[in-house]
Amino acid sequence: MPGGRLRTLELALRLAPVVLAFSRDDSKYRRNRGRLGSADERRMRRNAGRAVAAFIELGPFFVKLGQVLSVRPDVLPDPYIAEFSKLQDEVPPEDFERVRPLIEGELGGRLEDLFEEFDPEPISGASLSQVYRAKYRGEDVVVKVQRPGVEERVREDAAALRSLLRYFGWLLDPSIRFSLASALDQVESTVYEELDFRREASNMEALGPRLSRRGVIVPRVHREVSTARVLVMDYVPGIKVTDVERLDAAGVDRRRLANRLERIFMEMVLSGEAFHADPHPGNIAVTPEGRLVLYDFGMVGRLDRRTRLSLVRLYSAVMEGDPDWALEALTDLGAVQPGADRRALRRAMELMLEEARGEALNAQSEVEELLRVAGRAIHGFPLRLPRELVLYVRMVIVLEGVCKRLDPEFRFLPVLSSVIREEGLESEMYREEIRRRIRRLVRSIEDALELPTLIKERLNEDGGGRAGGGSCLLPGALAGAGAAGMAAWSLDPGAAPALLAIAAAALAFGLAYCATRRRCAPVP
Repeated sequence: MPGGRLRTLELALRLAPVVLAFSRDDSKYRRNRGRLGSADERRMRRNAGRAVAAFIELGPFFVKLGQVLSVRPDVLPDPYIAEFSKLQDEVPPEDFERVRPLIEGELGGRLEDLFEEFDPEPISGASLSQVYRAKYRGEDVVVKVQRPGVEERVREDAAALRSLLRYFGWLLDPSIRFSLASALDQVESTVYEELDFRREASNMEALGPRLSRRGVIVPRVHREVSTARVLVMDYVPGIKVTDVERLDAAGVDRRRLANRLERIFMEMVLSGEAFHADPHPGNIAVTPEGRLVLYDFGMVGRLDRRTRLSLVRLYSAVMEGDPDWALEALTDLGAVQPGADRRALRRAMELMLEEARGEALNAQSEVEELLRVAGRAIHGFPLRLPRELVLYVRMVIVLEGVCKRLDPEFRFLPVLSSVIREEGLESEMYREEIRRRIRRLVRSIEDALELPTLIKERLNEDGGGRAGGGSCLLPGALAGAGAAGMAAWSLDPGAAPALLAIAAAALAFGLAYCATRRRCAPVP
């Protein structure tokens, strides 16, 4: 049996009990709209724990997939998200005798000729790569090396999982099947980006100057000895950000550090198009002087200006409890599915914001609590998590966890609110909102001005005799009614149903009236 088919069969046998248990749990979760009894929640957590164990056993691609699924409330019920969020990208080190030929093959020479020193014991490792210390041209460096054979295994697993989803996806709810396929696409593209170290080097060189201006150290890349599978950087030591004892011994103010850490990452997100998307503790260190060091730029997220401003609007809506703004922001972000009942969704949004604000205030983790409430809403209403926001949501959850370990009293949302104000993003959001309303008003007026022509054409098609004294004014009057309704709607979306009903009634009455006047003269 060919290797690909054998792997597909292996995955099918290992995942079958996981998928069947998940399918039952998800159906119950949806029926109850996320409200579970304690017995149901314990059972789901046990099933989720077995799923996590299976993902770890199946290798790097499934570890990455599990990490992405841990922030997808449109795919996983809350008990599953709680378990999958514990998934760590930690695997035993690869034998150096397999790693050495890869380095020499990539760099075109013997290790002893390329580096003055090279320690064969890795200082860190993950599912896709390992990191070693070395000395290059008299400088201390680290050498990041792709695990041998990992790219081939990732491609094989991705193809096998797609095949299984195609043939057995009917076991899952259609919306879950669609979201899972989307998650699979994203994981595959993200993993391939992480496996190309040239891209990571470019990310470091692009983000480095911005971060340096904020006092953050990004290691320098040595391009002449770096390839797609080997990356050589300056060795910048520091205290691991969650090593509380060493931070205290060094006199680091942990509360201030947590505040600064969130500011740096959120400024990256909201003030630029690219951001470091993997702030787990192994990627952040603090120098003895108190400067932050960021490592591993393989996972970088990107948001355009419109998406960033929509996020700012969503944050403002959540903090102010405004369901209309929240719904508009979610629509702009692509989170509202086509054909959704907006009136019902608005009421659901109002209840969700009330619940989220109340529970977040009492929760240990504001962001995780908001995600949990959002997950229940997604399972009960036509909402989805847009693909471009998945890395962002994961980054925020991991970041809050790091900040909480530094300062157990840390509150994420107040710091974020101050970042939005200090960066001028609130003013920029309001300016953009005014421009949006003006554009909407102009489009509404343009549409309304076409009404007289359409009405004339309709009246002429009907033919007839004389229309009476007011006939020539009717198209203009109806256009005015339509323009008034549409313009008012463009400035106050909350009044849309009543205003559109008035405009539609006026238009329908006028057309019906003219159609019955068969003796009217054609409208000139």
